[in-house]
Amino acid sequence: MKKNLENFLAWVLKKTCLHCRIVILFFLVLTAFSLWILSTRFKVINDTNALIRKDSPIHKYYLEYRKEFGVAEDYVVVIHGADPDENKKAALQVGEKLRKLYPLVQNVRDKLDLSKLEPHLLLYLPVEDLKKIESEIDGYVKTLKQEPEIKLDLNTILNQANAKFQESYLRKHENWKEFIPFIDKFVAILNQLADQLEQNPTSHVRMQKTSLKLQDKEMSNFRIEDIRAILEDHEFLSFEDGKLVLVTASPGKGASEGQKRTETIKKIREIVSDIGMEYPSLSIGLTGEPVLEDDQLQESSKDSLNSALLAFSLVSILFFISYREILRPAIGLVVLAMSLCWALAFPMITIGHLNIISEAFVAMVIGMGIDFGIQFMSRYEEEISGGKTILEALKTTSRHTGAAIFTGGCTTAIAFFTMCFNDFIGLQEFGIVAGFGILFCLLSSLTLLPALYFWIDSKIGLDRIRQSTIKTTWTAPKWVNTVLFFSPRGMLVLATAASLFFIFMIPKVGFDYNLLNLQNQNLDCVQWELELLNSPSRGMISALSVADNEEEAKKKAKAFEALPSVAEVRTLTTILPEHQEEKLQIVRQIVDKLKDVPLDSSKKEVNAERLKNDIDDLLQKSEEGYKTAQKFVAIAPQAKEAVDIFSKLIPALSRIQKQMKKLPKAELNKRLSRAQFEIFGTMESGLLWLRSQDTSRGVILEDLPKEVLERFLSPHGKILIEIVPKENVWERKADVQFVHDIRKVDPKVTGTPVQNYEYIELLRKSYTEAAQWAFVAIVILIVLRFQNLLHSLLALFPLVLAAIWTLGWMGYFGIPFNPANIITLPLAIGAGVAYGIYTVDRFSEDGNAQLFSTSTGKAILISGLTAVIGFASLLISSYQGLYSLGLVMTIAISFCLTTSLIILPQIFYLLNTKKNKTKGLTIPLPAEETLANK
Repeated sequence: MKKNLENFLAWVLKKTCLHCRIVILFFLVLTAFSLWILSTRFKVINDTNALIRKDSPIHKYYLEYRKEFGVAEDYVVVIHGADPDENKKAALQVGEKLRKLYPLVQNVRDKLDLSKLEPHLLLYLPVEDLKKIESEIDGYVKTLKQEPEIKLDLNTILNQANAKFQESYLRKHENWKEFIPFIDKFVAILNQLADQLEQNPTSHVRMQKTSLKLQDKEMSNFRIEDIRAILEDHEFLSFEDGKLVLVTASPGKGASEGQKRTETIKKIREIVSDIGMEYPSLSIGLTGEPVLEDDQLQESSKDSLNSALLAFSLVSILFFISYREILRPAIGLVVLAMSLCWALAFPMITIGHLNIISEAFVAMVIGMGIDFGIQFMSRYEEEISGGKTILEALKTTSRHTGAAIFTGGCTTAIAFFTMCFNDFIGLQEFGIVAGFGILFCLLSSLTLLPALYFWIDSKIGLDRIRQSTIKTTWTAPKWVNTVLFFSPRGMLVLATAASLFFIFMIPKVGFDYNLLNLQNQNLDCVQWELELLNSPSRGMISALSVADNEEEAKKKAKAFEALPSVAEVRTLTTILPEHQEEKLQIVRQIVDKLKDVPLDSSKKEVNAERLKNDIDDLLQKSEEGYKTAQKFVAIAPQAKEAVDIFSKLIPALSRIQKQMKKLPKAELNKRLSRAQFEIFGTMESGLLWLRSQDTSRGVILEDLPKEVLERFLSPHGKILIEIVPKENVWERKADVQFVHDIRKVDPKVTGTPVQNYEYIELLRKSYTEAAQWAFVAIVILIVLRFQNLLHSLLALFPLVLAAIWTLGWMGYFGIPFNPANIITLPLAIGAGVAYGIYTVDRFSEDGNAQLFSTSTGKAILISGLTAVIGFASLLISSYQGLYSLGLVMTIAISFCLTTSLIILPQIFYLLNTKKNKTKGLTIPLPAEETLANK
């Protein structure tokens, strides 16, 4: 088989050289066609759903949800500021401008219209609270019936207070049970009146929902402002007492991916920037899953392009410096560039796109694809400088080094193709794209490259070519081999010790499941997402469940709410009040009782002179009472209570008296009227509002805001349930617990937490399996190639050793695998095994352990460095996924190079020594040779 391969490659080489012009023309036409394909069809996608098999149950559930509700994950505009009112104003402006972007966005949710809910708002109170309101209203109504002259105003309350301060009233001990609570409410009113007269800012602080006693009867202090405040708090999606406000919008139909999504995000960012300039005190930003995905795609695409350009530039420089010549390295680079054009055009024809994973193959192919050209060129120059003709040199190169290149290229390609045997479409696509990319590079190195060399070198002439190759062909100086083989056994002992150390470090290698950690942490969308994750909003990430009807939605919602890992459940049934029939009965009784009560929320005049006299009388009585009570504190407990009461009354009354004397009459009347309305008018407005409640029916779906219905109710009547996690489900532990819990209620639950749970684990499993298959396939190919057990094991030895060192290195330095760099498992196997193959192939050919005395050592070193450059170029990436991939692969290839060029030759040297000793010969070490020469 080995001989047949060598003969076949020699035959191909001969035909290629004889028809070199046709071969070159064919590949030029193929390159031109590829460039046309790239200019018209090039496309990169970053849609998670496109990376999963269509028949996957998890994917199926998600697609069913999207089809039913016609929406995708939301854009989220975050508004953060200290002033809740300013936050809401900014949110309204954001919403208004977002609506103008239709049809790029839809379902904008800034302020909800809750006007239809106001007539039914009492139904949202617990039954116990409604009964309490009914009881208080009942007491107030009875009081008014008994004493119809009672009014809610300052003069009345002060008149009642004066009546209670009569000595005859206070002497009765039983009256103190109702007098003390009255005083607490009365002091609160006096302080509020004093604040209004002083125009103290604290006067705008709402009173607590307490109750007042008028004529010894209790009445609810129900304020319409409190009702409005409740509605306002729910009109906006706000958190942290209004300091954090969110505006959300869904991508429009056909605008959830691709160029339209990018265009939409750009326009939303312009809106955010403009409004941010109008509100400099606010922090306004954009995040959400569509933004995170698009920014990830833009970052990775930009980084991939920059890395590819950097890799190509550095490889070119290394190529020219290493060979101290321009023409032949330039030909190799042109062939590589043409191969890349074919490799990029191929997926556009077969698959239709690249994805977020497969686009990284360009930098990889540059680093690994040039490997074949380096090996071929180095051996070709060696043969030319050794005295062979151009065709003979090409034949020898193709027969020997070509066979090694063919084996190495096939093993690398197979390593990629093994990725196709899994359920992860994104990985399958990467395997196809990268595998064929390597094959295209291999094909061009064995056909186009020798055709160009033959055609161009034949024109230049053999003598000039030989002089050039003698000058450019170099081997390492003798001292390199002296150092390299100074102590073969010592070197192997050192390698064994390092391996044992790294083996103990391997268990420390973890897996980072958090997709946010793959992002550029400096991106605004990532920073805002992290801020939301640490807020009560939990980053707006939730799981999704679909119910067929209202009854099922109620049942599921209650079950989800009972789970320990769930923070909140949002659906139509959680918005509709519970026990509506029972509550309606109580509300009807409240409304009926208030029907005949005379209420007037209009502003009433205050008799300032009378009020002033009442204040003076109360202050005088309080001061006298305080002095009298102090005399009996030691002997009468009631005297101590009196001292406490008067201690509260005197400061408040003194403030009012002082301010009334200071203010002009007109201003005094104005402030008294305002104070009276603040204290009593709003109360009557609240009672009027209670009386206006609709008792004809409960809350129905049509009463809910349009945006809520669009979000939670499908055109076919199905109801969406959003389940908000309690912990940060970007972290694996929290995600696993959350998904396990919610699946107990609904096995078909979907959404980002569920998809992340399934897809990342599938990705990890798929790459691990691909690595296993790659290793098996490579072992088979190597055995078939060498047909010698020892040589096959030696070819695998550097790879196994490098794998141990790489994993141990990661464990020691705390470098985890993640959904991006896990690709290195099969990739490092495919790329790293080639160096072992080249090394063993040259040793099996001439039995020379000193690789650097031949062109092979130089070729392996340079090709290894180009691979390192290809992957190290990814280290400039701000996208952490590419960065981590480049880091791990750089380490892995460096170790493969080290084990192939330094460790493996030690074994060759010992094998040669043993072989020659068996024959009765001795082979001096390089150090001994040097001394002998001296």
